Amino acid sequence: MKNLNYLSTLTLAGLLAFSSCKKDTKEPEPTPEPAPVPTTPTYTIPTSYNFTNSSATITSTQRIAMLGELTTYIRSTHTMTTATQPTISAQQLKDMYANVNNFFTGAGLNASGIQLKDKTGNTFSFQTLLEANFDDAQLASIAAAANPTTTTASSGVKGKLVSPARAILVNGNGFEYKEYAEKGLMGAVFYHQATTILSTIGALDNTTLTLVNGATAQERAWDEAFGYFGVPVDFPTNLTGLKNWGSYCNSVNVAIGSNALIMNAFLKGRAAIVNKDTVGRNAARTAVINNWEKVAAAKCISYLKGAKNNLSDPATLHHNLSEGWGFVAAFQYNPNKTISNADITTLLGYFGTNLYNMPTANLDLAIAKLETVFGLNASLIP
Repeated sequence: MKNLNYLSTLTLAGLLAFSSCKKDTKEPEPTPEPAPVPTTPTYTIPTSYNFTNSSATITSTQRIAMLGELTTYIRSTHTMTTATQPTISAQQLKDMYANVNNFFTGAGLNASGIQLKDKTGNTFSFQTLLEANFDDAQLASIAAAANPTTTTASSGVKGKLVSPARAILVNGNGFEYKEYAEKGLMGAVFYHQATTILSTIGALDNTTLTLVNGATAQERAWDEAFGYFGVPVDFPTNLTGLKNWGSYCNSVNVAIGSNALIMNAFLKGRAAIVNKDTVGRNAARTAVINNWEKVAAAKCISYLKGAKNNLSDPATLHHNLSEGWGFVAAFQYNPNKTISNADITTLLGYFGTNLYNMPTANLDLAIAKLETVFGLNASLIP
């Protein structure tokens, strides 16, 4: 019995020990499932802007046509050799701006129901300033008409600057009326609308098809932004009919490669929207906005260089300065601009409020500032 009890005790102790060891042994943790890797949609990016549901006639291209007619009307005062000069009506300019009273000749523009005025970014009350510019231009055209082939403008005196190269109508501070309207609306309407559309594209519906061409709101908005760029659907292979920003983009392409950079981004972004590729769309949007801004900077440098080369020709000098100032002013209308407000203020300060008083040294200062901010080489820019 003693031995049996002893064995029983050992057996019980062994079982307890085994049981204890078994409880202390941890079960191996299950191998976690790998996180799913996001997949990028695979799709073909076309070589031209010929998407099946894109619109051939959109409001952005109609506004480009409206601006063309408005600036042509102002330019009618830029006569050089005729004995008489037409005067311009401020009211007609205002009516064209708001598209009332049927002043356009382009097909469908008068009845389009769209206008330039209501799409103007009103930073610094530009609508009011532009209409005041129209009033002043009328008075300047009347003053210049008495001596249509003679320089009648000077600091503090509105009128015409005439040289063998050109004739322009300017205000008392030497700013060209035509460029104030053209570059002003290129910035406050075309550039502002396009960059704002692209900056907010993600908030639009990309599922529901609209009644217009069976496109989603995102697709329609992207088309509208592309329209403001002013190029044909097969740009840059086709350079025919470039308008406003498209023309300026092409003029600096040799220096910054802007044609392909912007067009390819527009194509990529539209294809990405069609294929629900949010990452690709956003990357394309950034490429369009940043390179479009660089076009404005490069073109401003081009005009500043033109001013430096024409210091003895007041008409050409003030034309170039007015163009350059307009591109700097346009920067402010981009909600995702890379240039700071402080740098814009500095650049505008170099021009000052009276172009007759702009020191020649400020031309170099402005060029250097733009080179630094945008990483440009002025020597490469024509």
